[in-house]
Amino acid sequence: MKRASLPLFLIATLAAAPAIALEWKTQHLSIQAAPLQRTTVTTFEFTNTSDRAVTITSVDTSCDCLEATPSAKTFAPGAQGSINAHFNLTGAAGKLQRTIIVGTDEGTPAIALTVELNVPEVATLTPRAVEWKLGNEAKEATVDIAVVAGVELTISRVQPTSDAFTHRLEVVEAGRHFRLYLAPKDATKPANAAIRLFAKAGTGEEIVFSAYANVR
Repeated sequence: MKRASLPLFLIATLAAAPAIALEWKTQHLSIQAAPLQRTTVTTFEFTNTSDRAVTITSVDTSCDCLEATPSAKTFAPGAQGSINAHFNLTGAAGKLQRTIIVGTDEGTPAIALTVELNVPEVATLTPRAVEWKLGNEAKEATVDIAVVAGVELTISRVQPTSDAFTHRLEVVEAGRHFRLYLAPKDATKPANAAIRLFAKAGTGEEIVFSAYANVR
């Protein structure tokens, strides 16, 4: 069977394309943060596998919460290096993805390095949002608040963004488990509110999280 040959223009393109000099150990990393962790760092390592020195010309990040710096500016043939990433996790929660774009003088496209962060929430709200159908009875609904293992919280204040709802907080287990009771003052009118819960951890750190209420 005769093997198909590559088009001449593709052969020329491949021949002209410069080889990538920096060989990365990985271009994707995952980080599991701890509850209340506010900073974390990680490192992307590489080796200059070419026969010439390579200079890093730019390092850009996808978020102000991330700072990334190279271990040096120029790397001789065979030299190893790294991009060091420092994350500010203040106010972050859930699964997040951040990107670092590294440009060099190789004449090749910039490299995208990605970091997947899993930042646990300090408390789980079940459900996070409660709802009443317009015109139905304004029965009290509950939001269960369970604090993540290893953390103790004191909730000092509950502040709705609207006065259309009543609220009260029950301490089921001090520092660990709370129950928020909500009800609309008038279920015949559309209304919505974020219910801000102001808390302080045993470490002294202040935290704000929210439940949500709607009449619609």
